Amino acid sequence: MQNQRLDVELSGDVFILSPFDVLNVFRHRLRDFFGFDYQIECFVPAPKRLYGYFSLPILAGETFIARMDAKADRKHKVLIVHNIHFEDVELSEEVIEKFSTALKAFVAFNKCHDIRFDKSNHPVYMKIIAKDFS
Repeated sequence: MQNQRLDVELSGDVFILSPFDVLNVFRHRLRDFFGFDYQIECFVPAPKRLYGYFSLPILAGETFIARMDAKADRKHKVLIVHNIHFEDVELSEEVIEKFSTALKAFVAFNKCHDIRFDKSNHPVYMKIIAKDFS
């Protein structure tokens, strides 16, 4: 029997995941392995939503760093970010920069030319990110 190599190295890149990504399908695994309690809230009555109608998990390396509720206004080609809720983890400047890069790619993927930020639970991180879009 051969031993499998277990020392996996992650890139540390930031990914904006779909709620339907295979990683998110098994919510109990997210909670057990990552300590991330996730639920797509479009099925939750509006008054009980914590993060937004269609919040997207944000993964940096092996850590979920935020949830983002966004919608593309296709007519005006603007990505409207209703809410970015950052998890209780400290982010380095490098991770925030990688998040901004992923967000720029997400804007382009949605065929938008501009972005609008409505709210966040972490104004310091948002100020850094928003400056990349001004």
